[in-house]
Order: sequence, then structure tokens, then C-alpha cells
Amino acid sequence: MKLIQCRFSSGQRVPLLVHAGNAEPLPVLVPFIYVQLRLRHRAYNTAAAHLRAIQAFYSYAKSRDLNIDDAILACQFESILALLDGYAIWLQSGRQADNLVARIGKAETAPFPQIDPRTRDQYLRLLKLYLSWCVTRYIPRARQNSTTLANIEVVFADVADVIERRFESHIINVRQDRARYRSLTDTQLQIIRTLIRPGATENPFPERLQLRNWLMIELLLETGMRRGELLKLYTTDVNEGSQHAYVSINDREHDPGDPRAEEPALKTHGRTVGISAQLYEVYERYIQGERRPLRNGKPMKLLYRYLFISDRGRPLSIRALSNVLDRLFLTIELAHPGLLPTLSAHDFRHTFADRFLAYLVEKRGYDLERAIPHS
Repeated sequence: MKLIQCRFSSGQRVPLLVHAGNAEPLPVLVPFIYVQLRLRHRAYNTAAAHLRAIQAFYSYAKSRDLNIDDAILACQFESILALLDGYAIWLQSGRQADNLVARIGKAETAPFPQIDPRTRDQYLRLLKLYLSWCVTRYIPRARQNSTTLANIEVVFADVADVIERRFESHIINVRQDRARYRSLTDTQLQIIRTLIRPGATENPFPERLQLRNWLMIELLLETGMRRGELLKLYTTDVNEGSQHAYVSINDREHDPGDPRAEEPALKTHGRTVGISAQLYEVYERYIQGERRPLRNGKPMKLLYRYLFISDRGRPLSIRALSNVLDRLFLTIELAHPGLLPTLSAHDFRHTFADRFLAYLVEKRGYDLERAIPHS
């Protein structure tokens, strides 16, 4: 069983859980129906996350000689629920067998590393949603008032309690004692901008990528856009108006011209955000002289309209953007140990939001207590 991506000519992408080993893989029936009916309006990455959780449970059940699809269609939910305790242990142990009494010889290397407890909990929550949906769909109407649905809630609550106790015994703290304040301070921001500036001696990136990376970070800071919105920008989305320059953030989900396997996506509607004249000048410099990678000393002919391009001339991926931020974070950590706990695109979004709120209060005189109703 594997998770694949089905891409239509319209550009729409749909995740599919299919049987492995077939020349033409067939979808696993119930998860396929679940995606089409329950998740049809959800983003691709959201639906894929649901299917990954379902795939893990199906794989575990197969090792215990239970076909989950057959059990669901036969309304044998008791046999499914009986697996949940062992499944939680299996997830926590890196998907190793949970029913071994003893082993002779050296243990095989686990195919999966141990997952973060929060990730494991997310798998359980998504599986709970799936099984609850299956109960309401496949148990006959006459039995909908039975205790089966309540049993699912109880069993999951029991599993959550067992996991909670197991965490305590291993001194694992699932929830952080205090949520990290993700907005960057003036000192942190100054150090980031000093390092990322093109031509800086401490800049960790090759010269050919420095202007691109600088423009990306400054756009994140000045507009508060998400990483998916940044990577979906066309070259024509940054413009100079009659009064100020601006960025148009457009919803281009399911773009047939996007070749990326993991297509960046918007979470909100499109909008227009103003930018400084200085940033617009950087954008023009990038477009005119730095955007196209060189091949044999000559700029490549690009096939894509996206603003940010990789060294190979393809639209920049989410992983490539994360690598830029990871490398920048490592450089900061080596020069200033402990200055930043992490660095992500969302930190720049929080920084923008904090500064925009401060501007509304201090410069425009907004009263946030009156503007935001209290329940």
C-alpha cells in the first residue's frame, strides 16, 4: 500500500492510497470514498495528511491479519477497536512489532524513526475522525443509536490516557510549558538582515543566490505572506502603482503549469499588500539580472513564470525554501549560540503581524480593546 498523487489536466491534484505491486494500482476503496466525500473541499496537503494516518493504521492491521476495509464494510468495528492499544505502541516504537515475547539474534533496524509524540497524537486524532465517519456511513441506520460510536470515543480516550501515562514514565513533555513567542526581536532581526544582505562577508549562500534569498526574506517581512504564497508568486505579481509599489497574492491552487510534486498552496483568499520603494528596486534588480540561472556562462531560457527559481530553472520548492532558512539558522547559531530557538517562514509572518499591530495602535490610534469584542 502506498500514497500517490493523481494529477488531472486541469492541474487539480488528489492524493490516493493505492494497493502496491499492481501494474495499474487500484485505490483502497474506503479511504478513496472518504477523500471524495469527506475531504473533497480540503487542501491537497490536508487530505494527504489524513491518508498518511490511515495508511499507517492499515499497515499495522495487515501485520495483525486484519483487512480494515473488509472489517468496515462488514461493520465489524469491535475487531478494529481491539487493535488501537497495540497500534499506539507500534507508532511510538518506530513501527516495530508490539507482540514479541523474545527475539533470537540481532534485531532488524526499524524502517521508521521514532516519531514525535505530537505527531503520533495527530495520527490518532485523524484516525479517530476517519473511523467516526465510517461508523456513521456504514453502520445501518437502525444501529446508529447503538453504543458503537460511543465506544470509539471511549477507546480513543483510553488510548490517550495510556499514552499520557507512558509519556510521564519516560519524562516526555508533549506540550511545551510555555509557547514560544515567535515574533523576532529587533536584535534578532538586525542580525538576520546583516547576514542575508548580498555581498556580506558572513553571508552563507553562494553569490548567485544571495539576491534571491534576500528578496524572499524581505518580502516575508514586509508583507506577512505565508511560504506557499511566496513560492506561488509570478514575476508579474510585483508592480509599481501610481502611489506605491505592491504585491498581488493570488490563489493559484491546482495550477496546471506548476511542476512541483508538493505544490505550495494558499490558506486564505488573494489580496494586495503594499511594499516599500526600496524593496521594489531590489525586485527589479533581481528580475533584470539575477533571476535566470547561468548555463555555460549564458542565462537559461525559463519555462515558468514563477518569481523564485532554483538553480535548475524550476520553481523553487517548499523544501528548498526550508533549506535556505535552515542554513541561515545554522550560521546564526554558530555565531550567536542560543539567539534563536528555530527559524521558519512563519516567524517572519508573526514579526509582520506584531509590527503592524504596533503601527495601528501607536501611529493610527486604534483601540484594540474596543475593536476586538470580548466574549
